[in-house]
Amino acid sequence: MAKKSAAQSFLSGCCPQCRTGKVFLGGLFTKNFKNVYTHCPHCNVKYEQEPGFFWGAMYVSYSLIVGVLIVLSVIMFSIFDDPSLLLLCTVIIGIVVPLTPLIMRVSRLMLMYMASPYRKFKPELSA
Repeated sequence: MAKKSAAQSFLSGCCPQCRTGKVFLGGLFTKNFKNVYTHCPHCNVKYEQEPGFFWGAMYVSYSLIVGVLIVLSVIMFSIFDDPSLLLLCTVIIGIVVPLTPLIMRVSRLMLMYMASPYRKFKPELSA
């Protein structure tokens, strides 16, 4: 079987090194949607290379949410001439809150994939 591309493995939530093992423990809309395996089930690379590594995902998540808010605001102002504040807040909250688990997962994956070319994964040292 051919190795997945980085985009395919990113979209399926796989390890940035082997592109086969899963990163997250549970499903997207389950109680443990944010839990990450400590090591890749396939290649045994350690996902959190240093304590607090995933704290950086908060900044990525913040920028993704701000981007979604800007896009939604532009769409609302183009559909409605001058939407009321109540309508604007209702639509934005109604779309952003259900997307929060997805945005959190995408931000963690983005952090892992952005950091992976700059640090060498060493499975033998990650145990």
